Amino acid sequence: MLTYTNNQFPYTDKSIHQDSTASIFGDISVYGSLRKELAMATLKKRRGNWYARVLWIKSNSERQTEKQIPLRTNSKVTAYERLAEVKKVENDIKAGLEFSLPWLSETTSTKIKRFTLNDAINQWISKRKGKMRNKTIELNELGLGYFADCLGKTCPLKTINSNHIDLFIDYMASKGLGTTTINMHLRTVKAMFRHYLKVDKLDKIPLIEQIKLNKRDPIYITDDEFQSIMELDWMDKFYKQVFLFYRETGMRLREPMMSVLEGPWIDIPNESKGKAGRSIKLDTKLQSIFTELKDWLENGYGSTLKDKGGHFSKMFKKALREIGAKDDKHFHSLRHTYAVRKLIAETSIYELKLLMGHSSVTTTEEYSNMNLKRVAQDFSTFVTSNLNETKFGNMDTDIMDTVKGEMLYIA
Repeated sequence: MLTYTNNQFPYTDKSIHQDSTASIFGDISVYGSLRKELAMATLKKRRGNWYARVLWIKSNSERQTEKQIPLRTNSKVTAYERLAEVKKVENDIKAGLEFSLPWLSETTSTKIKRFTLNDAINQWISKRKGKMRNKTIELNELGLGYFADCLGKTCPLKTINSNHIDLFIDYMASKGLGTTTINMHLRTVKAMFRHYLKVDKLDKIPLIEQIKLNKRDPIYITDDEFQSIMELDWMDKFYKQVFLFYRETGMRLREPMMSVLEGPWIDIPNESKGKAGRSIKLDTKLQSIFTELKDWLENGYGSTLKDKGGHFSKMFKKALREIGAKDDKHFHSLRHTYAVRKLIAETSIYELKLLMGHSSVTTTEEYSNMNLKRVAQDFSTFVTSNLNETKFGNMDTDIMDTVKGEMLYIA
């Protein structure tokens, strides 16, 4: 009978083997009958073929971890030979390293197989496809593309630490990305790391913290600015109506493209950013604009565009530059404008949360801390004589269906 040894302790000598196991794992009563199995790799037969079975308990938990390595043979003699090769790197396998073994690859010797950043990105993105919106996947791919460009695609995932994250932040800043965009990409990277921690590809993840944003008032479009846009000679009436629609509904850029009109109600599905469906009641004017917009998107010029939302965004930015508005104003400012106007109209902060589709009222509350003097100047037609007594977002108030005043003229 063949006698196989691990270092100097023969498997056939049970008493010595038990002593060696105790010296490795300390108090063997903690692990019970697992002590022998945890000490060394063993053979296991499945469906006629042999596997090397490696068992261990992670230092930060009492959970047993098992890895079965196919030996690609039904011969017991060959299986023992290959098991001996596995035992040479057993401790490294338990430490989380992966190996390319000769019978599993075209190599002639055992080599470390690294789980690279590129491997991690491809597998994670593949897992998310079909479960997340296409736009979300595109943003994930963009952020992780920056990450791979910064650190290198072949960088082992396990080696990435907090210093690499700092380097990534500096890299994005050098590309001219703003703080909000950088934070968005950091959230993507953190989500990927948390996934691999959950599936035991990683024992820990680097510290990834959001860059603190300086608190500032929402960037909105004043009444005078919006009226100036409505009076631009070169802009087609259709675009003016579309911009009015966004200001009066507070919808996000791409929400009308996924929404449907049922009677006076526009239904926005849960595919939107807030991940919760909502409905907004439209007056007859806005219903007409939405119907025309949907026809333009499905049958008109919009149907020929690859990025319909981007087209509106660029057109609105061009108009802002034409009227001399501040450069920090953009298409999303129409959504901010909706929120500010609603608060001036005494809409409660909780009602506004539902209208805007925010997942938390905390997000909506950012609009309630407005400088009232600025509001009086920028929305003078909305401000009543008792403005100083108005409570902005601090309590529930009666919802006003409309705000008295003239509709801005559309040429």
